[in-house]
Amino acid sequence: MKNNLYKNVNTFMIRTPLKPIDKYFEFFNNTVDGEKAKEYVKELCNDPVFRESILVSSKSLYDTIINFTNGKDIKKQEYFFRSIYKYLIRMSTRPTPFGLVSGVCFGNYSDKTSITYEDNQFKKFARPDLEWIMEILKKIEDKYYQSLMFKINGYIFIKGDRAVLPHSTLKEDTDNVTEVSIRATNAFKLVCEVAQNTISYSQLKNSLLIKNPGVPEEKINFFLKELINKEYLISNLRPPLTVIDQFDYLIKEIQRCDINEIILDQLINIQEKINIYNKTYVGEGESIYIELCKDMNNMEKCKTPLQVDMKLNMKEKTINSKIIDDLNELIHLLLLVSPSSHNSQDYFQIHKMDFMEKYGQEREILLLEMIDNDLGIGAPATYVHPKNNRSKTFNSSDLVNKKVKSYLLQKYIYALDNNYNSIEINDDEIKALDLPQYNYEEIPNSLELNVIVRADSEEEFKKQNLNYHIGPNVGSPQAGKAFGRFSHLMNSPEKFFSELNDNNKALIDSDEYIHCELVYLGSELRSANVTRNIHCNEYEIALFTNTSKSDEYSLTLDDILIGIEDNVFYAKSKKLNKKLFITVNNMLNSSMAPNAVRFLYDISLDGGKKWFDLPWNDAFYEFPYVPNIKYKNITISQEKWILDSINVKGDKKLGFDKFKDSFKLYCSSYKVPQYVYITFADNRILLNLEDNKCLEILYHEFTNNLGDTITLNAYEEEPYNIVNGNDGNYFCELIVPLIKVKSHHPKDIQISNKSSDIPSISPTRLKLPFDDWLYFKLYGTSSSDDELIAFFISEYFHDLVDSQKIEKYFFMRYADPEQHIRLRINAKQSNLLEIYPNLQQWFRSLIEKGIITHIAIDSYDREIERYGGSNLIDVAENVFYADSIITEDILKEKKFNNLTLSDELIGMVSIIQYMDQFGLDYENQCDFLESLVEKTDYREIFKKQRSEFMKLCNSNDNWNGLRQHQEGELLLNILNNRTKSIQFYSSEIRKRNNNSLMSEWSILNSVIHLHCNRLFGINREFEKKILTLTRHTLHALRYFKKGSEVK
Repeated sequence: MKNNLYKNVNTFMIRTPLKPIDKYFEFFNNTVDGEKAKEYVKELCNDPVFRESILVSSKSLYDTIINFTNGKDIKKQEYFFRSIYKYLIRMSTRPTPFGLVSGVCFGNYSDKTSITYEDNQFKKFARPDLEWIMEILKKIEDKYYQSLMFKINGYIFIKGDRAVLPHSTLKEDTDNVTEVSIRATNAFKLVCEVAQNTISYSQLKNSLLIKNPGVPEEKINFFLKELINKEYLISNLRPPLTVIDQFDYLIKEIQRCDINEIILDQLINIQEKINIYNKTYVGEGESIYIELCKDMNNMEKCKTPLQVDMKLNMKEKTINSKIIDDLNELIHLLLLVSPSSHNSQDYFQIHKMDFMEKYGQEREILLLEMIDNDLGIGAPATYVHPKNNRSKTFNSSDLVNKKVKSYLLQKYIYALDNNYNSIEINDDEIKALDLPQYNYEEIPNSLELNVIVRADSEEEFKKQNLNYHIGPNVGSPQAGKAFGRFSHLMNSPEKFFSELNDNNKALIDSDEYIHCELVYLGSELRSANVTRNIHCNEYEIALFTNTSKSDEYSLTLDDILIGIEDNVFYAKSKKLNKKLFITVNNMLNSSMAPNAVRFLYDISLDGGKKWFDLPWNDAFYEFPYVPNIKYKNITISQEKWILDSINVKGDKKLGFDKFKDSFKLYCSSYKVPQYVYITFADNRILLNLEDNKCLEILYHEFTNNLGDTITLNAYEEEPYNIVNGNDGNYFCELIVPLIKVKSHHPKDIQISNKSSDIPSISPTRLKLPFDDWLYFKLYGTSSSDDELIAFFISEYFHDLVDSQKIEKYFFMRYADPEQHIRLRINAKQSNLLEIYPNLQQWFRSLIEKGIITHIAIDSYDREIERYGGSNLIDVAENVFYADSIITEDILKEKKFNNLTLSDELIGMVSIIQYMDQFGLDYENQCDFLESLVEKTDYREIFKKQRSEFMKLCNSNDNWNGLRQHQEGELLLNILNNRTKSIQFYSSEIRKRNNNSLMSEWSILNSVIHLHCNRLFGINREFEKKILTLTRHTLHALRYFKKGSEVK
């Protein structure tokens, strides 16, 4: 790669465990066994640093440790020892931040790598758990609600006469409440109106009393209390998840509302004790922590009332900036081999097709309406909160490029045949695959990579010869996600997030977009510990709690519209008329989120290459063994073995020794190395397979998961870790955030002028049966659809029009997935009711003749926006009628062999005539087609028929060349039957469209697409072919069109 795709930001994250890796090797070997192991565990349990880290992680295990050190008998001693072993493994080998077991720090780039600890290596940061905070404030809301301030929940969806909350943080017993619904009364609508911005309870109550004279005050209080309890109203006590200190926020809001001083004193006392605890060294805080938890549980019971993070105190914390160049080469590779951003098998792409089928591509729909299972199309196929009751199946393995899959399988076989434990990917081989190149818009705006950095030796480290291993979590698709939760540990988090925000703004057009952070309070309140963060976006969406922004800069879900542009979903604020650039600065699994939140998150990734969908995960899915996947000095995926009860025999009846013998044979057969991880997603336990203590852990996992598989991954082979402390070197993982380099040729931005003022259920949009329209779906037509159109529909409906029983009709072809004809009939309601019995007889006759198999009747949802708006839809439908008639005539003449010109030529002539009739001059026709097709496609076909195409498709001199053909007059006479309707439509578009060329082209493109659908069927590739051949032909005619001869 000549130029980097990405640049670094001002920092990266360093993550290490509490203890050096030497502690692992010191204990987990066969020389430490039996009594020696027991003594080691006793010594460990008497270590206050180890003990406090366990206290913060598992109070029950801590209590057992205290009993053990006091000489008491321990029930299930083997289980206790195994738990100690796992924690020792975790706090010496796993850097993922967790309590006091591992921590984080933030480094800078330099010309050398040097990461070393200060003498005092760690600092604690304790905060109240968000679950505890929420339970405390809910009690205060319940008792002191009349002293508080409230704002309407922005997640409310009005569905008929009900006000629905599709998500809730409430519980019934231990079950989550998935949806809340109440009647949308006038009183409720008034509350929604007056509580759009924060308002005091007394003001809210008085508004209801004024509008409802005679209603007792007690009844108003009861009504409002119900809205508070069911979370339709959000109190000012609920802390934003996007401030540094939620506990301090709660205390200050209580002070502001002048609530009971006893509660306030208790909370301030807890706050002071937390500050004292945070000043203690790791290993000196046990008694304070226990006392703190007791005080907090006296106020509100919670399993873990305190959340503790650990910051690493580093003396030096730099990494060689060459890592950015190395990672850029890796990203280039991953972008090349990752699935296409517009793969038709992708669940999100399937959802786009559903969206366009129901709404068309020119319409913007309220998010909450779109994802509703009843009113909209539901959520995408993989969403579960709630599930789409019309979900379609898809096969993720189809997403991998076939060339890439074949290449990987060949490399796999080669590695096995030659006893190699690695698949080496190289640039020349990838280049030879001739994969589709990604464009600038497909490159994600930012990302993060998890990188484990090692060296072969200290000498190699000093030479800055580093090797990288991509961490088990790979990374994240947006810079800042891994940092959000730890922003309170950063010295200047505002500087970091401000830099990210500035870079995002440089990449995204500020006139079209606003930047918005999305956070929500989940049904599992503890998950808020992961989602809390800070950000520097101007706007914020916060669900079930308050935002850190003023009302003016706080957005709500009921304001958000969804649309499609360039085959990419976008979200838009209706009140601001701006698209949203959405950031989510946390690592909470989006699949846990309510559908609306997950959809907005997925939108933020739409249109970009999914570089993190590693193709070997699909290519080698369920393979019992997979070698390392390497690229240059980067191991992208560690060597992997899949254990199951087929290749390893063992259960609790057979016992540990039999399992050990069977596993030893397996290791010998599959060449499993001494050190491996048991891997569960991104959780890993490092095992020494020559140590019985580790084998017992494996045996326990294996026998407890019989019927399932166990994954083993190779340990990183290089022996030298790059982080040094006084007591050894430490396993280290870096999180490297990267921002896309700005292109010198930015994409032209067209600000959307789509209209969404007409509700989905408006009579103008939604035509029920007999509401001036009848809409039928005629199934079973796949083998006879041309005959049905050319003869049966044509003859029957021409008679109805001639007899003035109907105004017009039109049809199109469709598949859902069953192929059918969609037939729409327009007339007065009385006329439709009159002809319906005869229509039934006609349909019955078609069924008896085998032309169709069955019909369905449906509501006609007019694509108003797609065809120019409510003032133009009637005119557009006249064009559809005229186009349906010429389609019937062409198909009829083809059946009679009076029209034998190729479909390509008929289509090309028709498209050129459409453009002529729309009033596009030659230059605009060329530009229009250039915007739709690739000029390199279908070149060979064009060259073979160049002369014929140029003669018959030249509209100069009233199509003189075509008229010389024996069938030319016939074709032109048919096509001319739609001239008036198209010209009138075009003039009306220009009157109402302020001369917007792009909007006019969009409508023309839609009209031509429907024409091709009627005439040639459902064949996008053929449509692309005739558009491309038309482009080539007009380009070749440029001298004729400009009045010169072709030489």
